[in-house]
Order: sequence, then structure tokens, then C-alpha cells
Amino acid sequence: MAWLNIWRNKRRTIITTASVFFAVLLAVATRSMTNGIYENMIYNVVSYSSGYLQIHQKGYWDEQSIDNTFAEDKQLSQSLLNNQAIEHIMPRLETFALASYADKTKGVLILGIDPEKEKEVNNLHEKVVQGNYIETLNDNAVVIGEGLATQLKLKVNDTLVLLGQGYHASSAAGKYWVKGIIKLGSPQLNNNIVYMPIQQAQFMHGAENRLTAISIMLNKSTSIDKLKSSLQKQLDTDKYEVMSWKEMMPEMDQFITADSTGHYIIIGVLYFIISFGLFGTLLMMTFERSREFGILIAIGMKKRYLAVILLLESLMISLIGCLAGVVAGILLVQWFTKYPVHFSGELQEIYENYGIEPIIYFSSDEKIFIAQTLIVLTLSIILAFYPCFKVMNLKPIEAINK
Repeated sequence: MAWLNIWRNKRRTIITTASVFFAVLLAVATRSMTNGIYENMIYNVVSYSSGYLQIHQKGYWDEQSIDNTFAEDKQLSQSLLNNQAIEHIMPRLETFALASYADKTKGVLILGIDPEKEKEVNNLHEKVVQGNYIETLNDNAVVIGEGLATQLKLKVNDTLVLLGQGYHASSAAGKYWVKGIIKLGSPQLNNNIVYMPIQQAQFMHGAENRLTAISIMLNKSTSIDKLKSSLQKQLDTDKYEVMSWKEMMPEMDQFITADSTGHYIIIGVLYFIISFGLFGTLLMMTFERSREFGILIAIGMKKRYLAVILLLESLMISLIGCLAGVVAGILLVQWFTKYPVHFSGELQEIYENYGIEPIIYFSSDEKIFIAQTLIVLTLSIILAFYPCFKVMNLKPIEAINK
């Protein structure tokens, strides 16, 4: 009976369904966009530097010196790869040095990497905007960030001089051919990074077969905290230390937390507006049908049965609107995932000043669709109790004579 009732007045049903549809679509789009921005910002930083988790020698984070490196352990690397929650591991030697070209000098971050593993994890070779990517572990060449190249006025095939401190206070210096220039999503890294094959970095610093850290990339569904606890139990805690990106980059975590609070307020206001829209359509539906309700009660229909029917009608309309909103939301997210929004001009500068890539990606996390749909559906059900309340307090004679 409830299903037949909602189609007796198609116009009213379509208006109510449209309210729920747009509510779900707006909620999904808003949350997907904000989550996508955060996920992309985190990925842009951790995939090119720390990883979601990082294993290093105990005490290294408090004193980030090359003397606090550890010997490369193939057995440890293999045990990490055997963990199903871990997608990739990246051995790295990270140090700081002075980079010089002609009369320009700047402090830089030297990152000794395995070129092939970096290609698998973050498609680093696709970020090359000039020249070529380093190919082998002992390639006597470097790839530098576009911002750094601009500051030092460097071009491809120029020679970059690096000077720093090596293992056990030895001097570390070398001349390296600039094979390529890359553009990263993180402006901060883009202005400071020098990528070097890990064997060359180890040779330069006199630290053969030594690493500062093993960076770990996870599957999307993996819980960082659970995996961290698991690894801490597995590893020798007197020798190794496991840290998450939140611990290594608390500023970025705090920024995301603070920014999320603002977005939660915006979404709260959105839900408030959505609630009024839904309530308005239900109010209209109730007043339009008050005479009908009076007649039904007058001929013997019990008020509680009529209230249940009205609740079912509202639930059915809400479900139709929610399902349509989810389908539209999935299509919208897929479109913007394939064709992300690129900012330019002042907006681009503002995003880059905050260290965020000026591109809006949408998150396709299924939890977003489920959570927003349940919230809107819950609001719809709560508001649907208003017609039930009106029916329970309805006086048939007054309703019929209106």
C-alpha cells in the first residue's frame, strides 16, 4: 500500500526524491573531494620521501646523522616483502649537503634510491620534465627537482658539485652529471631534492651497504597503526625503530586535522540545509494529504497503522533518492578521478605556498559513499517521524472540513 501511495502523486514523490538525491550527491562529492586532496597530499610527500612507515636504526630520528645508519639486511627486506599488508619497500640513504653550480650554492636533501623500485612505487620516471631518468644503481648521475634547478640556474647535462659529511666524519664530495629534472607534487621537495642512485650515494659518503631507512608503502586497505604494532613485535626493538608518517611529519598531520575540522563544519551546515529541504517537502506532503488522512481515520483505520504506512512511504522515497545519489556520486567521482581539476593563477600559488599540489583529486574510498548515504538516510527517517506525529494527533472532523 505504501509503494502504491508514493506513486499516486508522482510530482510530490519526484520532488521529495530529488531532495534526497541532491543531498546524497552533494555530501558524497564534498567528502570525496576533501579526502582526495588529503590522500594526494600525503601520497605526494610520503612516496617520494619517508614512506607511510619507515624502519631506521634506533635513535636515528633524534639525531639524523649518517653515522646512525644500519647495514643493509636482505633477510629483513625479504621478511617485509612477505608481509601481505606491505606493497613495496624502498631502501634509502638520506643525507644533507651543499649543492653548488657556478656562483650559486644551496643546501639540499640527497636521497640515495633504487631507481627501479622508485619507478614501481611512485612512477618517478614519469615526473621527468627535462632530460632522462637514472637507470642503474651505479649510474654516475643525478636527477634534481625543477625548483632547485631554477634556483641554481642548472640545465640538463650540467655538472652539480655536492659537498657534505660522510660516514664516521669523513668528507663527502663529488661531481655529478645532471641527467634529468623532475617536477614533484610537493613544492617543498621540488625545491630541495637531489635523487642519486643508492650505490653512488653510499660510495660518496663512504657508507657502502648502509642505509638510513627502509621506507614502506602499504596497500590502501591497510591500517598503519596495526601494521606498525605488528612490525614492532617482529623486529629487534633494541636495534630498529618503526615510525609512521604522522610521527615523522607532525606539521602535515596537524594541518590536515585542522583543515578537516573546517570541512566538518561546512558539511554540518550542508546537512542542516539538507534537513530543512527534506523537512519542507515532508511538510508539504503532510498538509496536502491531511483531508485524506482524516477520511481514512474516520472510516475506521487505526492511527498507528496509518503512521507506519507514512513512515514506510518516507523510507521508500529516501531509499530511491539515496541509491540514485550514490550512483550519480560514483559516476561523478570516476569522472574527476580520470580528469582531475587543475588550478592555475592565484589559486595555484596559494596551494603551492601550503605545500599542496594544485590539483583536486577525488577519493574513491567506499566508506565515503556508505557513510554519507547512511547519514542522509538517517536524517530522512528522523524527519519522517513528523508526518507520523501529525497523524497520531490528527482530529478527523477538523481535517475533513479543511
